[in-house]
Amino acid sequence: MMVLPSVPDLILRPPRTPATRLLLLARHAPAAPAYLCRAYPGDGGYPAYYHRLWRILSGLGYKVRTADTAHGLAAEAAGTDLVFSLLNRMPMHTPEIFVASSCAALGLPVVGAPANVRALAEDKWFAKLALRSAGLPVAEGAVYNAPADLERPPAFPGPYFVKNRFGAASEGIGPHSIQDDWTGAAAAARALMARGMAVLVEQYAPGLDLTVPVLGGRRPIVLGVVRPGSDQAGGIITEDLKRDDPLGYEMFDPGAAGAGFLADVQALWQAVGPMDYLRLDYRFDPATGRRVFLEFNLCCHIGRSGAICLAARQWGLEQDAVLGHVVEYSLRRQGRAA
Repeated sequence: MMVLPSVPDLILRPPRTPATRLLLLARHAPAAPAYLCRAYPGDGGYPAYYHRLWRILSGLGYKVRTADTAHGLAAEAAGTDLVFSLLNRMPMHTPEIFVASSCAALGLPVVGAPANVRALAEDKWFAKLALRSAGLPVAEGAVYNAPADLERPPAFPGPYFVKNRFGAASEGIGPHSIQDDWTGAAAAARALMARGMAVLVEQYAPGLDLTVPVLGGRRPIVLGVVRPGSDQAGGIITEDLKRDDPLGYEMFDPGAAGAGFLADVQALWQAVGPMDYLRLDYRFDPATGRRVFLEFNLCCHIGRSGAICLAARQWGLEQDAVLGHVVEYSLRRQGRAA
C-alpha cells in the first residue's frame, strides 16, 4: 500500500474575503451578465463543467470574469490577477501553448506552469526523452511526420502502439492504435497523418492505464493512484472514452510498486517543477509491477467526476477545496499572493 503524507494538512485555503480577480478562460465558459450554462450540441458536457467551475470559484469569493477566446487577453490584463485557462483547442498547431505564452508576454500570471514546461508536456516525444534522463521508465519510441517516413520501421520490435505525438484528450487513439506488426502500425500511422497529425509509435506495454493526480505545493502533493475505466482491448483509454467518460474512475492500490510512482513524481518535479496541478499517466502491469510512463498533463480535467477530485475525495476534500488550493498555490508560485 502507498503511504502518503496527510493531504488535508498541505492544502491552502482562500482568505475569507479574497481580493483576487480571476479570468476563467474556456471555449464554452458562461457569459456575463447572467453566467448561464450554455447549450452544447456536442459530446462531453463541457459547458456544465465550465459553469460549475465558475460557480465554485465565485462561491469561494474570487471576483471571476469569463471569456471564451484568447483574443481579449491584452484588454483584460489590467483587471486580472490570475488567468485560469482551460482553453486547449484553437485552429493552430499546438494551441495548448498559446495562452501560457501570451500571458508571459503580457506579464499575466496563469494557472498551470510556465510556457516552456507546457510546451514540453504537450510534445509527448520530447517529454519522454527529457524525463527518461530524469530516471522515469519510458517505452521505446519513434516519430513519423510523413507517409514516406513509414518505409523505415522503428529499431524495436512490435507489438506497437500508434498515437498522436501532440494533442489533448487522447485525440487519435482508438482500437486501431494497438498493432502486432509494422504493416498494421504503418497503416494506422497513415490514417492519423491524413487527419493532420504527427505520429509517435511506441513499443506497446501490456497491462492497464493508470494516472497519478498531483497538486502543487512546497513539495508535490500526491493524491493517490487512479484507474480510468476502459472496456477496450488492452484496457486503453480511447478518444471516445476520454471525451464522454462513460466508465468513470476508481482508486487503485499498486502495492509495493507505489514507491516507484512516488519517486517518479519527485523526479519530474525536480526536473520541470513547480506546477499548479497535473497528472502523470502510465501503463502498469499488475503481474510484474512494471510501470511505463506515458505523459504528464498540465491542463487535465479538474471536474468533480475526474481523477483529481476522486483522489482528493478520499482525503475528505471536495472540488471547492481543490480549486481553492490550485488558485492560492498558483498565486504563491508566481509571487502574486496578497
